Amino acid sequence: MDAGGSIGSMSSAQPSLAEMEAPLQMGQAGPGGGMPSPKQNVMIAHCAFKFLALLVYLGSGFSSNYVTTFVMVTVLSALDFWTVKNITGRLLVGLRWCNFIDEAGKSHWHFLSFEDQRVIHPTDSNVFWVALFLAPCIWVLIAITTVLTLRFMWLVLVLVALGLTSMNTLGYVKCKRDAGRKLSALGGTVLTKGFEVWSKAGGAARFTGRERVATQDPV
Repeated sequence: MDAGGSIGSMSSAQPSLAEMEAPLQMGQAGPGGGMPSPKQNVMIAHCAFKFLALLVYLGSGFSSNYVTTFVMVTVLSALDFWTVKNITGRLLVGLRWCNFIDEAGKSHWHFLSFEDQRVIHPTDSNVFWVALFLAPCIWVLIAITTVLTLRFMWLVLVLVALGLTSMNTLGYVKCKRDAGRKLSALGGTVLTKGFEVWSKAGGAARFTGRERVATQDPV
């Protein structure tokens, strides 16, 4: 992840290089370089489609109108997948991920992250991660219920919703770990360079000191 985020859409075609290198656009730091205010509208968008999909399923999931429920839950889950993957993850936690399959059929992950954590509000981060993990957990419980009640037709719909929410969860967990590794490597590089500069400065000072002693007249 560069000073921005990750990319892309889940597709069988490899994203373009320009798309992969597109920087994440984060909110600006608050007054005096402080933390900005929470992004309430983005948090609502992050949770809205998850809630609506669950509401539609729980409200009519066991009714006779299976086709309508299937279509509505699938569409809402797909909208949630796209919104979280391409918008709310970038704006709330400075992360973005992409998975594509090359011509050889091999899967590739690509991650981008925003390195300046000052523009990420703790409330934004907490809401993002809680909702990201909570939704698939609820769908897992619903899946268990459908199996125990032998409603296998509804299990297909539950698995569709679970798959979409779980893919985002997996992608962002991988993206977060990748960001941590890159930040650790960056910190180590900065520390190493700082030590080298300090060593060179100290060596130059000692050399200058010896030079001055050598040029002094003997008493």
